[in-house]
Amino acid sequence: MITQEELSGFAMFKGLNPREVEPILRIAKEQNREAGEQIFEEKALATHMYLVAEGGVEIAVQRGDGTPVVVDRAGPGDVFGWSAITEPHTFTAGARAAQPTRLIVFEGEKLRRLFEANNHIGYRILKEVAAIVTRRLKARDSEFAKAAIPIR
Repeated sequence: MITQEELSGFAMFKGLNPREVEPILRIAKEQNREAGEQIFEEKALATHMYLVAEGGVEIAVQRGDGTPVVVDRAGPGDVFGWSAITEPHTFTAGARAAQPTRLIVFEGEKLRRLFEANNHIGYRILKEVAAIVTRRLKARDSEFAKAAIPIR
């Protein structure tokens, strides 16, 4: 069972008071995934956002030849699947459980409605999501730079 204390432990909710966490808790669902289980595919419609409560998830993109490359890992306390709350609601990478994993799952549409009804909550959460996006883009840039041909 997901508790308010557990949700408040995630960085993206730390600045929120218990009254602000309560509506988020009401739309949170728990999900368990086995090691190797695909959570979502790259370019799929992004309907859910995920928090890792226990375990770990690999975030991967496909190279031009279709080979998947892990660009990030999400562990306890991390969020992934943020495309569910940002336009155009399409996953920019795929995700799979790297080990048995317990997730806290949110329907993107419900979160977006909550953010519109309470801009303060939406601002705080989207600020954290922006930091995650920046980190992932840096990881992709690093991976790209390793594979790039130097200019001569």
